[in-house]
Amino acid sequence: MNQVIIVTGPAGAGKTVVAEAICERFDRMLHVPVDTLRHWVKAGYRHPGVGDERDDEQMLLAVRNASAIARNSIAMRYAVVIDDVLVAHVAGWYRDALEGIPTAVQMVTLLPDLETTLARDAVRRHPIPDRVRALHEQFAREIAEGALPGAVIDSTHDENAYLTADRVMDAVATGEALFIAPPAG
Repeated sequence: MNQVIIVTGPAGAGKTVVAEAICERFDRMLHVPVDTLRHWVKAGYRHPGVGDERDDEQMLLAVRNASAIARNSIAMRYAVVIDDVLVAHVAGWYRDALEGIPTAVQMVTLLPDLETTLARDAVRRHPIPDRVRALHEQFAREIAEGALPGAVIDSTHDENAYLTADRVMDAVATGEALFIAPPAG
């Protein structure tokens, strides 16, 4: 499998554990947790969601870095799972950064119900319930408007990340999650 899968959704949706469950299935795969890339900024760091110019600049930097890692990994025949909180306008940044990559790029949004998302966020070291609520609402709205490409999975009742990973891989296999088609030829 030589492709890029972007797993997105609000904080607490299960992106990281699902990305790790996907990676366990293959022998040549990278997991790129974009939140980690954002934390590479040490001086002048802006928390995502602040909504100012520097926040946007750092989000764009993280998208470009994740995309560069994906390009380099694909060139070395490694598949990639990127996990990011990717709202509609950020999808355009990924499209620009990954356009022309010599493989398919898939995108799956995980959107369990709000209660499940809040419960998952609550067990983190630094829960952010107000931000989770706002992001959940934004994802639900953008999905309803058709603004987010790819597949959407409600993982509320999935027993574990492996079941959700199966559902992600089914969406990839059926073409439902296609975000960027590989170049022709």
